[in-house]
Amino acid sequence: MTDAILVSGIRADGRHGLAAINERDEPQPWVVDVELRRDLRDLPDDLSATVNYVEIARAARDVIENESFELVETLANAIAARILAFGADSVRVKVAKPRSAALVGVDEIAVTVERSSV
Repeated sequence: MTDAILVSGIRADGRHGLAAINERDEPQPWVVDVELRRDLRDLPDDLSATVNYVEIARAARDVIENESFELVETLANAIAARILAFGADSVRVKVAKPRSAALVGVDEIAVTVERSSV
């Protein structure tokens, strides 16, 4: 399967990270990229036949803003599970933590997970 719907640069603030080092005291920025894979051949020219990219972004933001996890890996898994529920065959989710990257002096700190519905 090579068909995909890509939504990159989904930004939201959330309280994730280690409480022991006060990462959850204040919301911090997160950036998510989603690649939802499913068969897009022969779709009618109708939004109801596919997955709306607005809903993908909304779901990722909802997880970031309304849930809380210690690990970036767990946050990525939660977003992947939510996106799979849209009827994806598989999903790839990348979650970046810009504040930590700046503190460490690197361009990016991120986790990528890939999950399938099977």
